[in-house]
Amino acid sequence: MEQKSFTRFIIVWIGQLLSGIGSGMTAFAFGIQVYEQTNSAAGFASILLASFMPSILLGPLGGILADRFDRRVMIIIGDAGAAVSVLFLLLNCLSGRLSLWYILPGVAAGSAFSALQVPAYKASLSDLLSESEYAKAGGLVQLASSARHLLSPVAAGILLSLSGIINILLLDIASFIIAVAAVFALPGKNRRIKTGLTLHLSGALKESRLCLSENSGVKQVVYKLAAVTFFAGCIQVLITPMLLFITDTKTLGIIQSISASGMVAGSIFVSLFGLKIPPLRVLHLGLIAGGASLSLLGTSTNLFFITITFFLFYLTLPFINTSAEVWIRNRITNERQGRIWGIVSFTSQSGYLAAYVTAGFLSDKVFSPLLSENGVLSDSIGRVIGTGPGRGSAFILVLCGLGMIITSLYRSGGVEKGEKNEIKIPV
Repeated sequence: MEQKSFTRFIIVWIGQLLSGIGSGMTAFAFGIQVYEQTNSAAGFASILLASFMPSILLGPLGGILADRFDRRVMIIIGDAGAAVSVLFLLLNCLSGRLSLWYILPGVAAGSAFSALQVPAYKASLSDLLSESEYAKAGGLVQLASSARHLLSPVAAGILLSLSGIINILLLDIASFIIAVAAVFALPGKNRRIKTGLTLHLSGALKESRLCLSENSGVKQVVYKLAAVTFFAGCIQVLITPMLLFITDTKTLGIIQSISASGMVAGSIFVSLFGLKIPPLRVLHLGLIAGGASLSLLGTSTNLFFITITFFLFYLTLPFINTSAEVWIRNRITNERQGRIWGIVSFTSQSGYLAAYVTAGFLSDKVFSPLLSENGVLSDSIGRVIGTGPGRGSAFILVLCGLGMIITSLYRSGGVEKGEKNEIKIPV
């Protein structure tokens, strides 16, 4: 029975893998488009903000719906809605409307529909898998995410140079169609008949927040994830403008793809072997290694060195994410998986929002002037990491790496106690 369930998971996973690659190609293409229009890290960040803010803000609502209704239907609605948003972008491209103000609504709409899809998809893993399979499945989920970072940039870079953005959008729509078809492998369940789940939305949100606040161990792990997403968000905002000062679009795509292969390697390792040491120890070691790699990345303009350190940073992410997810999942009862994951996603991914709002501004208006050739920091920090265009962004990455290391050093009594007790949260 477990093999049959895991086979169903693999079918759904393949669909989500393909749709993730398609979405990654679209995101890369529009990111380049907007940066070339605005020549600003803040302008580039606006696309990232539009792609994440709706899904984060609506995530708790999506989680509640995933517990109240058929999770399969929620995933289908989310994927189908995202496909319609890409179709909107395609029609704008065909009519020649490629300005930022036409791109942002389509990107934001796709993000809003993902708020239905993501909590339902994560919660459905508990429908299909046994607890012993969580780590391996988590590794495969991370592998799908890493494939987006590995394959999408280089594929989008090639297609942009050969045929433009239209074919990228067509492939993205096709990937969503495949994902919707794959979701039918999930068992259909009508969750409205379950007792105890007929709470009003506000009551369900309050219950979920109370659940996290009363469990200090889970809460502290979620806060650590929020810090990680802030640092990861900063690198998403800053790496493209930083590298485009020293290389071209094609090379940028190659560097991002090679670097993301680190995430693939880490994901494959976790999916094959699971976690051999306690999850919290994996989490803290991953934070230290990832922070060191990120700080080193910001110290150089050598493309080979940047690629290696970027690779090492990506290598740590599957261990960080999977260890935290396994630790949290083992403490949530199945009938509350959707709503709790909605709150967890909202809290942890709020770090992305903070990064998208602040990183571009800090780079353009604060650190880039400080690290210009005659800037205030040119004779101090500038002697170590260099001065001129892109070095303000690089210094922010150095600070982010140090922040990851500091995050790993904070230990909570509730977390350490939770590591020893494998009892699920009573909600």
